[in-house]
Amino acid sequence: MLSSGLGKYIAPTSLGAGYAITKMLSLRALDPELAIAQDFAYQFLAGILLGFALRPVTKQIYWKRTTSILFFSMFLLILGPVGQILRQRIWGIPFDDTFWLLLFVEIIAAFVVSILATMLLPAQQQNISPGLLWRRYKKELNLSGLLKLCGCGLLYALLFLIFQSIFDESFASPFWNGRLQEFLSLPPSSALDKILLLWGQGLLNALILLPLFLVFLREKVDLIVVLGSLTFVVAVFSPAFANFQRIEPLLLVDQVFIGFCLHFIFVSGAVFCFGRNDK
Repeated sequence: MLSSGLGKYIAPTSLGAGYAITKMLSLRALDPELAIAQDFAYQFLAGILLGFALRPVTKQIYWKRTTSILFFSMFLLILGPVGQILRQRIWGIPFDDTFWLLLFVEIIAAFVVSILATMLLPAQQQNISPGLLWRRYKKELNLSGLLKLCGCGLLYALLFLIFQSIFDESFASPFWNGRLQEFLSLPPSSALDKILLLWGQGLLNALILLPLFLVFLREKVDLIVVLGSLTFVVAVFSPAFANFQRIEPLLLVDQVFIGFCLHFIFVSGAVFCFGRNDK
């Protein structure tokens, strides 16, 4: 019923409602004042974006329900809360109580979204068990696979530094090399620590994308479009909608554009390393 006609839109919209309600109820239980400051409409839109981005990889891959819930919980956590922690550390932003509270709410929402996506966007067949996926995953992690993962992590770090130094207008310097120096000199972490954190974030992103390359057999262009959209929405676009009122508009536009370029080119590199054409 949810796979054709209006069902194509009802399921992602229902997931968006579930995401927004989960976040608002969690915030209300933890900090009523902070919950009042949140806009339900923006949370709802962020959830709808997640629903449409997740739809191709939940319906077209033959997950068993347990596998789907486990994988997408980890996927949303790594690109969401874990990525936020690393970015806060990279930019030298203090970890205040509000950050941890919102992060905890995002962790709860990630588990709820993974369950809702599995229920509302079920696969037509259920063949891929956690054990089968783990065996394929381990088989891929040979020396060649590990080198490719490390290369993907390095690509992520380089792309981040390049795009931030070229397009981020929040820096004082008008030239890219000055902006790069400003970014690398931000306290409290050193330039080497920032590069290692960026490399680690890219490595984690590649690790969590790898199972999709093993079971989502499509042409490489299709993989770039689907997985690039998925990572961009989960890591950048959906959080931008959810926190629209808390971020300066010009800074938000810069970060969304940088995130778009970063994630699509990063996914293109990962597809080049791990993608398998559908035969």
